[in-house]
Amino acid sequence: MADKREIKIQVPALARVEGEGALDLHIRDGVIETLQLRIYEPPRYFEQLLLGRDYTEVPDLVARICGICPVAYQMSAVQALETIVDFTPPPWLEALRRVMYCGEWIQSHSLHIHMLAAPDLLGFNSITAMAAQYGAEVRRGLMLQGLGNALIELLGARSVHPVGVKVGGFHRIPGRAEREALRQRLLAALPEAEALLRWVAALPLPQDEQDFICVSLRHERDYPMQGGRIISSEGLEIGIEDFERHFVEHQVPHSTALHALLDGEPYLLGPLARLNLNGDRLPPPLRAILDEVGIRFPSRNMFHSIVARAAEIWLALHEAARLLAQGHDEASASPTPPPRAGRAAGCTEAPRGLLWHRYETDARGLITRARIVPPTSQNQARIEADLRQSLTRFGFDQPDAALRLRAEMVIRNYDPCISCATHFLKLHIDRDEAPVVKTPAPAARRVLVLGVGTEQAGDDAGLRLVEHLAREAALAPYLASGRLLLHASRQPLLDSPRWIRDEDEVFVIDALHEANPGSLREIDGAILADSGLALSSHGLSVGDAHRLLMALGRTAARLTVLGAGVHDAGTVPLDAAPLRPLVEQIRERLLVSLGEARPLPPPK
Repeated sequence: MADKREIKIQVPALARVEGEGALDLHIRDGVIETLQLRIYEPPRYFEQLLLGRDYTEVPDLVARICGICPVAYQMSAVQALETIVDFTPPPWLEALRRVMYCGEWIQSHSLHIHMLAAPDLLGFNSITAMAAQYGAEVRRGLMLQGLGNALIELLGARSVHPVGVKVGGFHRIPGRAEREALRQRLLAALPEAEALLRWVAALPLPQDEQDFICVSLRHERDYPMQGGRIISSEGLEIGIEDFERHFVEHQVPHSTALHALLDGEPYLLGPLARLNLNGDRLPPPLRAILDEVGIRFPSRNMFHSIVARAAEIWLALHEAARLLAQGHDEASASPTPPPRAGRAAGCTEAPRGLLWHRYETDARGLITRARIVPPTSQNQARIEADLRQSLTRFGFDQPDAALRLRAEMVIRNYDPCISCATHFLKLHIDRDEAPVVKTPAPAARRVLVLGVGTEQAGDDAGLRLVEHLAREAALAPYLASGRLLLHASRQPLLDSPRWIRDEDEVFVIDALHEANPGSLREIDGAILADSGLALSSHGLSVGDAHRLLMALGRTAARLTVLGAGVHDAGTVPLDAAPLRPLVEQIRERLLVSLGEARPLPPPK
């Protein structure tokens, strides 16, 4: 009788993935009639936005495509553009670029393992719920993610949308002392990465063997990250310039993301495909650890991709430490090669797999054509094929809730970066506000201020307001005594456990586009913690940070969000007359909490 069921499952918004997607599933008499992984984010038209721009602008522009893997976009772009201008990177430059790429693998894989995949496998709905029972593992994951960000910042000047990469090299080469200090941190983290690998290998991973085609780069010597040839498990071996002859993108009616096929078939990109095809390129110590944990590669179980990610974290720490030990002259020149007309492709291994770029330039170095093929759009057809096989094996006699969870687990297992796949990331926030009674805090309590955001115009208000508050004379005595602390945070979920202590009063300053420019709105953080609203484009919100702190046994006395009204088109300079009141309002609000001012009247 179970086979006669008609099951309609709709997941209108996929949780714990980057971007916006949905799943529609219709099963009749034990057969899947309709299965659609719908990507409904609007197309971003990044290739069109690049047209007419100078070739030197491209690395900074494409870094904005993704906040999780900006380095991959930069490296694929500079590889193509340096081919056009006939520049061959010297070995020291290739080494430092690989170091920066290692940072991206570490932070992205750590995020996926601890925030997306492990909660599924352990029966939790979020990392914050998981942290209560697995606090040590969550702390380890946050530490590793922070270390990856530090590697990106070392060469990119910042970890989100870095700006250090240029055609011809880097804008700045870090000094020997900087490199050595970070190298020591990497070496100290290797045992933690090994413990992580052993932990994920022991998780209750579903047994779900499937047939699929693996695709990755293959380097003549190293585990693939930058450069090499494109290979497949079916014997394909081509140069990156031949990508378009074998890999074909096509539009499907239910998605704004393109699907891609290799010679007419779906294929797999990412850590499992890389490890399946390049296991012989792993360092001997890592191969030994993998032998001990008992999971064999090549593997046909997609759920073994979490083990591959943990292995690549260990590899990236080891590689970055090895390369930073080499001599690099911080005075090494990175001149920008002169422009040339030409056409070339670039291809590197983003955390989620093959990222292919092609550019054409005129004699002035202006972009005349551009094409970007991200890994998630290439994995789309494979995800749908996996869903069909995995759900059929799971059994349609299972309750609808179990089928829905299994489907979401399969999708999250690929770590899809949906915003990248659509090629305008728009964040709309409805903040329910309640009047807040402002009362002075006890004199001994620390007041911690986090200005959150990114360097993108319109999202940088929190970061810049913290800079201005640091110059306010009325706050200087409290900063000097340690009663008041100011921090800029681009990732509140990652930074909060490092900075917030028990009984701190915490203020989070964030841009608020719905408010009038120059106005300030106050929101009780407890409301956000209970609402489940995400206040960041990657779903890692202030509310998430609050819940994680509580799960780790840390309790802030109070969390208050101060929404700073900014223009949608970008932030007016903060010394301009319309926005100067923001600094003054926040200063007076902090003085209330520091016990030096009368409570402000409630908003009208």
